[in-house]
Amino acid sequence: MILNIVDLPGDSLEYETLFEAARAIKGVPGMTCELGVRRGGGSKVIIEGCISNDDHWRTHICVDPYGNIDYPRGDEGEIIHQDYHNQMRNDCLKNIYAMYQDWPVNVLFFVMEDVEFFKRFGDGVPVYNEHKQIINQYALVHFDGPHASHILYPEIDFFKTRVQSGAMFVFDDILEYNHDKVEEYLLNDNWQLVKKGQRKASYKKL
Repeated sequence: MILNIVDLPGDSLEYETLFEAARAIKGVPGMTCELGVRRGGGSKVIIEGCISNDDHWRTHICVDPYGNIDYPRGDEGEIIHQDYHNQMRNDCLKNIYAMYQDWPVNVLFFVMEDVEFFKRFGDGVPVYNEHKQIINQYALVHFDGPHASHILYPEIDFFKTRVQSGAMFVFDDILEYNHDKVEEYLLNDNWQLVKKGQRKASYKKL
């Protein structure tokens, strides 16, 4: 079921890696999550990957502060400004909820930095569907926020304690920082490389 009623463009390549990871998590408990949502293209791929595999009614978490704030890129301390402004936020919120309003998925959007999300939801995310449930497990995380090692390690540390066997991590723009060290960190923690290209790499929790 692919329904393009609005546009949720991505700004990267190799989205098939993310799609395959979303299909791979069927039966693995937990939410899906994208850190760094921009216009919603990555979240679109995750949601449609799950649903194409009859993996229905997962909660998908979007985390992005927007606001045109400083954006760290790379391991050399570069700070840039992208076009991640609040009008982009408004467009993404409008479009992503319009696209999936009748689909078997529960999308929750948190307009905040990853560190703020971690502080406020370290004990789980409240999800309301007939009854209240606190979910503190993740089946797939797409790391597409600031591409710098010193930011990625705390993100990994947060999520790796909240996954079960079969969970997937996908990293974007792996050439912008020292991803080899990040990969070594994962492999030493019982993760397995699934696929690596020029832009994205995916890993499975053993």
